[in-house]
Amino acid sequence: MSTHVTAATWSTARIVSTTRVTRLPRAMVFVRLLAVFAALMSVLHLWLLLLFPHGLWVGTLLGIMVLICLKCAHRAWNHPVALTQLLVMSALMAITHTFMALGVHEHHHGAGDVAAGSGAAAMLGVAAAELVLVMLCSLGLRISRASNGRTYRSPR
Repeated sequence: MSTHVTAATWSTARIVSTTRVTRLPRAMVFVRLLAVFAALMSVLHLWLLLLFPHGLWVGTLLGIMVLICLKCAHRAWNHPVALTQLLVMSALMAITHTFMALGVHEHHHGAGDVAAGSGAAAMLGVAAAELVLVMLCSLGLRISRASNGRTYRSPR
């Protein structure tokens, strides 16, 4: 067996020895999982938009919310600070979906019983998922701040 080192084996050995495998901190892994969950939620919103009939204004509002959700999920992938925006947007979406499930948006058009169908259950399910995302975002903010070594005292 030859121990002769050629130029090709030397450069390969050098690349392997200088390449480090770095792992993401646990906080960043959690934040990225939240970003994936938020992206999945936007796909769910898009599915609801296509599956159930909406008026022009509600459909436009839901489409805008999907785009903002995707933007927040994209920003949260690398920046844990964007979890604050995702938290606020998810809370507003949970409130909006709850009102939509109750049929508040239909009373102005004279069709208040429309929301009592299968769409109301879907809207309440999405509202519950949004509240879970709110809770996970607050946990993600707490974990990312703790991993940075900062200590925050609550104002009392």
